[in-house]
Amino acid sequence: MNIVQVGNYPLSADCIRGGVESSVYGLTQALVRAGHTVDVFDFPRIGGKDNSDRNDLLTIHRYANNGKHNEDAMLRGKEMFRDIVALHPDVVHVHGTGKLSGAIYQAVQNYGIPVVLTVHGLLHEEKKQALRRKPSLKHMYQYIVQSRAELDVLNSASRIIVDTPYVERMLTRYQQKGKLAKLPEIHVIPQGISAAYYGLSCATESNTILSVGSISPRKGHLHRIEMFNILRGWGSTAKLRIIGSLADSKYYAQLTKAIQDSPYSADITLDTNVSQEDLFAAYQSAKVFVLHSQEESQGTVFAEAMATGMPIVATKVGGIPDVVEDGKSGFLCDFGDTRSMAEMVERLLTDQQLWLSFSQYAKSAAQNYDWNLIAKQILQLYKAQ
Repeated sequence: MNIVQVGNYPLSADCIRGGVESSVYGLTQALVRAGHTVDVFDFPRIGGKDNSDRNDLLTIHRYANNGKHNEDAMLRGKEMFRDIVALHPDVVHVHGTGKLSGAIYQAVQNYGIPVVLTVHGLLHEEKKQALRRKPSLKHMYQYIVQSRAELDVLNSASRIIVDTPYVERMLTRYQQKGKLAKLPEIHVIPQGISAAYYGLSCATESNTILSVGSISPRKGHLHRIEMFNILRGWGSTAKLRIIGSLADSKYYAQLTKAIQDSPYSADITLDTNVSQEDLFAAYQSAKVFVLHSQEESQGTVFAEAMATGMPIVATKVGGIPDVVEDGKSGFLCDFGDTRSMAEMVERLLTDQQLWLSFSQYAKSAAQNYDWNLIAKQILQLYKAQ
């Protein structure tokens, strides 16, 4: 098949930023391995350049965002659509429900090319949570504009992919509340992970807690520092390593101050934009994976950690319970309950039999996120267009 993927694609496989980049990259590589011709249309980047990079079955098309804001990428939408149509693809797969994703999806659909949409998280929920955390004109604008754009594309969509049953349940609720006029045909297919994670093993004898997630309020890093301070106050010798792409500079400043103010700051490490090699090394040096998210649709980092045999401690929000089975592959607590999270982490650090049971279950459960298996499911959906 001749397949077009539209969505964020990493500038380098050595540094993949965010779950959407990881998903578009992983699916694209699996499709190429299966012998399909794939053209990827990366979203315009501020400071980027217009170019195409062809390598056998794979071509990456990149566009510059000549404006000052991410929304200025919309100005390149017509050119992207023109270039997509010129390829005469068998199917177009659009990733995300933002303004540009929605515009391209609707244009391709109206043109008559078979098209599939993947919902990567729910912008309506993400922006609502951001507005609740910090009411401001900026967050109000993002909530109104981005929620409207998401609902518009969902109302026009005929067939979509969601990564967890949670997202399917939320969309059903939207329809019941009148936010959606109709429900599209929904296929629950998870986001996969790189096969490289299946070859890694976490550190059985380590006392390091690992957290991987963008440096933004949604990932709850400040709560995690609070949890770590509680844990260490009980006499634990644990260390904490936080890795994430820099998504919010103000929140990053708050986080670095919280680390500096911690009496255990010497045992807290914060790294941004690490290489893939360093990320793999981090997974192999830790014993427990912790994330205190306020909202997630799936969270591919949980599957990555589970593939290495690392038990999870996380919040029971969004689609996390669809990925992490409470009491089997990890523990789940309420958002904001840092004391319970500290207790859960302590149990996994000190009870080796419990840790081993969770580790074995996690490694087995992670097999469901193999991109090669997931790509086969998505290909069946392409062929049914």
